[in-house]
Amino acid sequence: MEATRGLLILFVLVGHAIVSVYRDLTFFIPFLRFVSPSVFVFVYLFGYSQGRVRKRPLKVVQKALSFFLFYLFWGSVAFFLYLILDGRYSEVWVTRQIFNVENCSLFSKYLLTVFSFSGSWQYYFVFVVIILLFVSIFIRNPGRILPFSFAGAVVNSSIVSLWFLTKNELLPPIEGALITYLNPIHWLFPFILGYKDTHEGKKRTLNKTSLIFYIVFLTIGLLEYWNSHRKFNGFVADQFSLPGVVLGIYSIGVFSWMAEKMNSRILRRMGRYSFLLFMIHMPFQWMFYVFLDTFIDLPGWCWVLVMVGFSVAFMEILLRLSRLLPRALRKVVAGF
Repeated sequence: MEATRGLLILFVLVGHAIVSVYRDLTFFIPFLRFVSPSVFVFVYLFGYSQGRVRKRPLKVVQKALSFFLFYLFWGSVAFFLYLILDGRYSEVWVTRQIFNVENCSLFSKYLLTVFSFSGSWQYYFVFVVIILLFVSIFIRNPGRILPFSFAGAVVNSSIVSLWFLTKNELLPPIEGALITYLNPIHWLFPFILGYKDTHEGKKRTLNKTSLIFYIVFLTIGLLEYWNSHRKFNGFVADQFSLPGVVLGIYSIGVFSWMAEKMNSRILRRMGRYSFLLFMIHMPFQWMFYVFLDTFIDLPGWCWVLVMVGFSVAFMEILLRLSRLLPRALRKVVAGF
């Protein structure tokens, strides 16, 4: 499972680097559609692992608090770097875009950034993880609630698609609410799916039938991405589209098979510390790219490699430095 998580976080790093470096993504549509179910599979694996754990409410609360403190540290570091560096360095500061905080006090900006989980487009995922942890306390029969969780994903996909098509007409706070606070409804489905497979002792593998379905929905997803990019110069609903949900189901076996074939020490290590990588790669690899881009002119593919390499190297540096810290402080900085 660690190798699969490592592969997934690698896909996330590369995908975000590509989107950051290249303005015209037409050439990368096949790759971006291929890797877009990474978060779906990641949440599935999270549900799969949580299904193995006996639920003790106090332990769940402690784990959720640990996740939040870990996020609070890196969210705060990112926030103050946004303010100090400003300019291009803070383009990924989403709070400024969706909540219009330019005229707010420093304290208000900080509170809104941290507690709305909007320091970057990715920090909302901490909110999702915390909600799913609390939901796990109440799960008794995952098979019974799976259809309802799928219906929730369908409804959320429709709402996010509507947001994308009408976002220029909506007020900024509405945009922030739709992107952040409805997301647990969407991600509950892969979480429950993983939970259910654990209870049933089921392991999703790649076989001929699932591969055929995967190819079919990948093709549909490619057409969806291509049409969206042509019409809107963006991806309508991205991984929140209904074809994206179904593609995610069949991507579980594909990504697991790939991780098994690519199994390596570095991949397993990235999987073991995937949440740390997730937390630091956005926005820090962006800041690193913007800083170097001021002095060095490299082709886009080189910048993608540099950004991904920086994130992995930053992770390794943090892991080594964190071992010098007391355990309580180490959990806040490195998450373990």
